[in-house]
Amino acid sequence: MSYGVKSVQIHKRLRLDKRASSDNWYARLTLPNGKRLIKTTKTDDIETAKEVALRLYYETDARIQNKLPATTRKFGDVAKYAVSRMESEIREGVGKQSYKDYVQALNKWLIPYFGTQDIAKIDLAAVTRFNAWRTEQNGKVPAQSTINNHNAAMNRVLDEAELNGWIVKSLRPTLLNKGVKTQSRGSFSVEEYRKIYGALRTFHRLTPIEKSSATRETMRNYVLFLANTGVRHGTEALGLKWRNVEWYERGGERYLAVHVDGKTKKRTAIARDRVVDFLWRQARLNPRLKFVDFDALLASKSTDFVFTTRLGEVAALHNLNNAFNILLDKLGLKLGADDKVRTLYSWRHFYATQDLERGVSTHALSRQLGNSTEMIDKHYS
Repeated sequence: MSYGVKSVQIHKRLRLDKRASSDNWYARLTLPNGKRLIKTTKTDDIETAKEVALRLYYETDARIQNKLPATTRKFGDVAKYAVSRMESEIREGVGKQSYKDYVQALNKWLIPYFGTQDIAKIDLAAVTRFNAWRTEQNGKVPAQSTINNHNAAMNRVLDEAELNGWIVKSLRPTLLNKGVKTQSRGSFSVEEYRKIYGALRTFHRLTPIEKSSATRETMRNYVLFLANTGVRHGTEALGLKWRNVEWYERGGERYLAVHVDGKTKKRTAIARDRVVDFLWRQARLNPRLKFVDFDALLASKSTDFVFTTRLGEVAALHNLNNAFNILLDKLGLKLGADDKVRTLYSWRHFYATQDLERGVSTHALSRQLGNSTEMIDKHYS
């Protein structure tokens, strides 16, 4: 079916059409896979248009014969398509948490650099130039974890391109990682844990600012939750809703299960018994929650976020970080005996260390934390 007002057949798979809205001829080539490639000849002269169309035909045929993609796309167009797909999956609840990091890496680094380049022409040399540019822009060599994230984001775009026939597998560039090895964050001793949770009882009273005070109140429960579940500080913990927390029964015992949307996949973490008290105290801070007890709250499957302050707002990541840094400075605990800086993420290491000292296997711990046993062995053996 022709969409034009005029049509001239040049070859069984190639013809020229004229659109009603333009005087120029358009070449339409049917590819071996049945897809159509349409390109303007930028001329209204039929003989010149035929030359352009035939040149398109022979160039495309040569690409196919050499096992190259018949059509090409700019990196920016493919990347934006990949971003829209990931964001759609996140909205639908089937996307990985890491997709948010990939989207950020694409928008901040990869699209600004590679955006106008033909994706089929991005090779190892181009990637090497990008690495040098990124280091210059960043002012230092990025951490290995940052480069891994950028490489994963790039691979998402290359996957889309390969799936759509815009690149072939044999031409995909090799993505290297020569970043600075990430230093693990410090942990806390049991004595330091006790000192911190003791100070948290009154920490919210030490500021006249209402929002800061509300953040510190919630931080008390947040810290105790992290230290007794191993859930990651940030997206994992702050993304929790009450409907993600439920009782789990096995062998006549009842456990508190926390369903976490993890870094790469969903998992269920089992909280220590004392977490019930911390969470119930946290629930009573939320002015929207009116339940007689913790069981009634869980039964409601509330969609409210767990770590909501008494002002009715979800505690902000940067506010929690700032408040915790102030507390550590006040207690003289910012640096550990190993000279490593402690952060809210350090509670994950604290949890892992405590479990291993109690004899929990690395296999069981890896399920709880959402890490591989190899990662557990590497950091804690």
